[in-house]
Amino acid sequence: MSKLKLHLTLKKLIAEHEITLRELAKKTGVPQATLSAYTAGAGTSKPEHILALSQFFKVPMETLLFGADHQPPPTLDEVLTEGVFEGWLKVRIERAIPNKRKG
Repeated sequence: MSKLKLHLTLKKLIAEHEITLRELAKKTGVPQATLSAYTAGAGTSKPEHILALSQFFKVPMETLLFGADHQPPPTLDEVLTEGVFEGWLKVRIERAIPNKRKG
């Protein structure tokens, strides 16, 4: 699992854009105290705050949270596959019923 790098990425983006926390708070709607906590590596990030920040800085949310060097897991379309079976196949799928036993 990837380690959160929000505090590092946010500090870098703030410096690159030469913006203060106060200005960023006004432009994104994320409270200044929350931004301060994020840059200190504290606080719990709310999805709506991360979305607002990623839209302001024009970076994906994943980049904001995990850093620019983060490699997301591959999608199913990107995974190499090989044929295992070709032909007719009958499959039965059952689900477990919680708190019920046979008998």
